[in-house]
Amino acid sequence: MKRFLKKIALFFFVLMALFLIGILLPATPRAKTSLLFSKIQKDSLLVNIPSPRIILIGGSSISMSLNSQRIKDSLGLNPVNTGVHAAIGLIFMLDHTIKYIKQGDLVVVAPEYDQLFGDFAYGSNELLHTFLDTRTENISVLRWKQIENINTFLPKYVLSKFKPFEYEKSADWNTSYIRNAFDKYGDCVKRNESMQENTLVFGPISEPINKDIFEELKDFERKVNARGAKMIVTFPAFQEASFNNIASEIKQVEQTYHGYGFKVIGTPEEYKFPNSLIYDTPYHLTTKGIEIRTQILIKELLYDAHLKRKQ
Repeated sequence: MKRFLKKIALFFFVLMALFLIGILLPATPRAKTSLLFSKIQKDSLLVNIPSPRIILIGGSSISMSLNSQRIKDSLGLNPVNTGVHAAIGLIFMLDHTIKYIKQGDLVVVAPEYDQLFGDFAYGSNELLHTFLDTRTENISVLRWKQIENINTFLPKYVLSKFKPFEYEKSADWNTSYIRNAFDKYGDCVKRNESMQENTLVFGPISEPINKDIFEELKDFERKVNARGAKMIVTFPAFQEASFNNIASEIKQVEQTYHGYGFKVIGTPEEYKFPNSLIYDTPYHLTTKGIEIRTQILIKELLYDAHLKRKQ
């Protein structure tokens, strides 16, 4: 019996050692090609881009569906597109970005609708990979709820460190989902316009709206204001069919924004796009769609600035 217990103890010791090694090993070559590593470039932009600036916050609905050069040319503001991936979670986006906000910045937050329901805003697998692979943050920045969410993906993450193909660089060098797909503003500029029309449609949201996320957004607004900057909330570009599936939830989001007193520009309907302008997911636009969405945002921002001058 004693011998058996020793074998069990040895087995668990080896298992825990491998688990720890998997966590401590640096990101694999394949992982290093991921768009998650674009966060390093985007953090550099937040540090080095001079004022006057417009800071754009959201997931890939920001990075893959805007033309920042057009924004700069029209508004005279230096854009920083911080969008990477929605599944990093809105909470991390806000907590991570606030330290970079400078006096005079205009901060535009456009969360994907999923961020405002259930626990999606606290992140998932992509947050785990961002935290452990890029290693640009200390664990102290994570909330307990974020740690709870990402723990689910930890075993799979550890196993990935021991898979041989993870040590080969991804062959998808020309896709939108790699770290070098982004330009000097943080916009994704690599896309295959000849690909087949998107067939993905998002279904109804099963989780209730999460008022805690609106409270977090309000707290972020207070911190932005304390730094001498201004925050505006707007809506993501979204595929029409998916929009129709959650139309009542989207209306609830719009009403809640106004109920919390946020400065909101535009309406959700303005950013509803037919599938012919959708690239590969309901939140990503084709080049033509990007131009339309960007012009709508510019118009809303110019209108807001015009009203401010008249007051």
